[in-house]
Amino acid sequence: MSAFLIGGSAQAQDTPQEKTQKIELEKSQQLISGWNDRLDEVDTALTGDEITGRLLNESRSKVETVTEGAAILQSSAADRLNRLNTALGKLGEPPAEGKTEAPAVAAERERLNKDIAEISGVIKQGELVDFRATEISDRLAQISRERFTRRILGRVDVPWDAESWGQVWSGAIELPDMVRSRYADLDLEGPIGDQLTEIAPGLVLLAFVVMAALIGGEVAVLRWLPERWRNAPKEDRVSLISGTRFVFTALVPGVALLVAYQMVDRQPDLLVGSMGDFVYQCFAALLFLLFVGAAIRSIYSPFSPGMRRAGTTATGSRVVGILSLFAAVIYASDLVLLQGATTLGTSLEIALVQSVSNVFLISVILFVSSLGVFWEHGGPDRHELWAKVERRLRRGLRSVSILLPVLSILGYVALARFILENLMMAMAFVTSYWLLRGYARALVHTYLVRPSAPDDDGTSDAVHGTLYFWLRVTIDVVMFTVAVPLAVLIFTDIAWADLIDAAEKAFIGIQVGGINFSLRAILIAILLFLAVLGVMRFFQRMLNTRVLPNTKLDEGLQHSVSAIFGYVGICLAVLLAISAAGMDLSNLAIIAGAISVGIGFGMQSIVSNFVSGLILLIERPIKVGDWIVVGADQGLVKDIRVRATEIETFDRSSVVIPNSELISNRVMNWTLKDRSGRGIIRIGVSYGSDANKVREILLEIADKRREILSYPAPQVVFIDFGASSLDFELRYFLRDIGDVLAVGSAVRFEILERFRAEGVEIPFPQQDVHFRDIEKLAAAIRDAGRGDPKPVIEAKDDVPDASAETGDGEGTEPATPPSAAKDENRDKDAAARSIPDAGGDPDGDGPR
Repeated sequence: MSAFLIGGSAQAQDTPQEKTQKIELEKSQQLISGWNDRLDEVDTALTGDEITGRLLNESRSKVETVTEGAAILQSSAADRLNRLNTALGKLGEPPAEGKTEAPAVAAERERLNKDIAEISGVIKQGELVDFRATEISDRLAQISRERFTRRILGRVDVPWDAESWGQVWSGAIELPDMVRSRYADLDLEGPIGDQLTEIAPGLVLLAFVVMAALIGGEVAVLRWLPERWRNAPKEDRVSLISGTRFVFTALVPGVALLVAYQMVDRQPDLLVGSMGDFVYQCFAALLFLLFVGAAIRSIYSPFSPGMRRAGTTATGSRVVGILSLFAAVIYASDLVLLQGATTLGTSLEIALVQSVSNVFLISVILFVSSLGVFWEHGGPDRHELWAKVERRLRRGLRSVSILLPVLSILGYVALARFILENLMMAMAFVTSYWLLRGYARALVHTYLVRPSAPDDDGTSDAVHGTLYFWLRVTIDVVMFTVAVPLAVLIFTDIAWADLIDAAEKAFIGIQVGGINFSLRAILIAILLFLAVLGVMRFFQRMLNTRVLPNTKLDEGLQHSVSAIFGYVGICLAVLLAISAAGMDLSNLAIIAGAISVGIGFGMQSIVSNFVSGLILLIERPIKVGDWIVVGADQGLVKDIRVRATEIETFDRSSVVIPNSELISNRVMNWTLKDRSGRGIIRIGVSYGSDANKVREILLEIADKRREILSYPAPQVVFIDFGASSLDFELRYFLRDIGDVLAVGSAVRFEILERFRAEGVEIPFPQQDVHFRDIEKLAAAIRDAGRGDPKPVIEAKDDVPDASAETGDGEGTEPATPPSAAKDENRDKDAAARSIPDAGGDPDGDGPR
């Protein structure tokens, strides 16, 4: 058939090529004829009276072979047909009626049409074979379901009288004699002996491997424990020891047993008929015992309770562990004995009594093991979730342990056995999975996450936690991906070939319209997206740490370049992932139209903020590190993201402002063009102070501050004659406007100290109070002192009794000296005055 794939177009005169094509067609016909004969054999076998499980498996294997071969033949024939049609198209349209063409072209056209007809016939025959194989496969599935239903839901009469049970046990005692008589005449000198002699060395070697793993694994775990394991946390140490014990006592011997069975199974005369089923069941029972025994020692640790991983008590670990091992032995023996009885053709009563006895024994063991007296309750080291799961599982086991005997008494022995078999296999599978998962996590945590002592490792615990989290996720994904196919093979009748075919179909994909959805394309797209994004992030990090810092660009521009590079990387990764997933990029126009509709209904603000963020990065009205004021909020710009900008206030709180507000609203940027800025300090002195001396002191203080620029030079401005003081302003420019508060505070401290040293007074607020008709008031006071009645003073509407005038000293009486007024009103004014903020007002020192 490979030659059939290679054949190409040939000239009509090329006789050897025509012979080759003829041979290829004959081979194809032979293949199709052989497939039809094989399907006829399966169809004939399925019409018989006795259809066994082995017959169904063999028939299913034959049908799968035919289906795969037909698919390959159709694919190769379709490819050849496409090439022939392409070659025919190169010759152009056939001549119209009454016209002729060149003889060579006509001969080539005739040959191509002949080949196309033959290939089309092969394709149709292949399709017919595939149709027959599909029908037979569906029939096999239906027969399997019917047999399974009859076997599981079938009801039998269990003999419960003592006489029947006595006869059954007598027959069971005679089973060894029946085995000896059955295989006494087995010829070991013929082909069977030769085949056993051929594989005997390999079997002996594998037996030695099994024994060495069982004994050496225990010794290695108990005596040669690595020092790093001893220093590991208790949970990791227990997981490492139990996992290593499980690997040596279960996985290694299990693999050796599987290899041994494959060696025996490949011999044509060893595993034939019912004897082959018996040997297969023996291997399965031994493999089950290996895994369950290793799991029990690793989880319950009956003879070392300190190493137990289950939530049992010290006594419960021994009781539950030994009972679980006893149940596993009973189950494995039941599998072997039942298959042996079937092979020897014993009576149905023996199989029934054996099944019922084993179901009752295992049910009792499950019920006792699930009792709460053997389990801890509320231990400090037990997670609440797992405690709940454990309690529910024990309740489920008690329910099953009661249900199985009831089903057996009612006669549904097959259903009880089916539930028991799946329960035992599920417990063994889940336990093995849990042990290996914990073992892998402990290895990763011990050797990768913390490869050295914590004191020698400079990495923070947060980094360790993040790394360990993602490594645990990776372990779970890998183990789950491996465990699901194994579980499907163990708990269902799906063959390995069917599982591979389903996986291939999932990877090939499903065609929906013009888009092919396939698991392979999706995985490739995800991996490509992560890879491209990782590469772009790496270059962005290099840009931030090595390239941009060595340039003369300011910090804000460096951030803008880095952010734009990150956005470009994300867009590139998304486009490449979409392309790798099989989606035509031209279809993005439809997606863009759908997105535009979404924008019109509910995404205006999101898109507005995104576009505003791009404008901020390109136009750069604000940059990272700028001191900005937006409404009532002000602070330093920490980050400009896609949707919003983060501002850190001077109180160390973060304010997130949508980018659209920074574009549409008024924003004050103190450091847009330059970091320098002006600071202003207002000061008032008493009217008796020397103004020139005040100016000299202020300029001297400003000149001594290194934060204050010499150019433009500081200056002192005489602002006004105030109500209580002469008002001055010290104006200066700072190298960094961010120091305005600190410098202003330091300058004020120094001004206060110098003014006190130089005798310059900073006055309190002052008021001059003048009274009219003071003579009448004085006379009234004298009369009140002599006890005379109070005079009646008529109030005049046009002239008030008293008035207060301030500041300029105008009035009928001489002004009170400022010092006396200050002394008289000190308490009153001190209670009413307000102390200005250290940072000044917004029009003075700048934003606070």
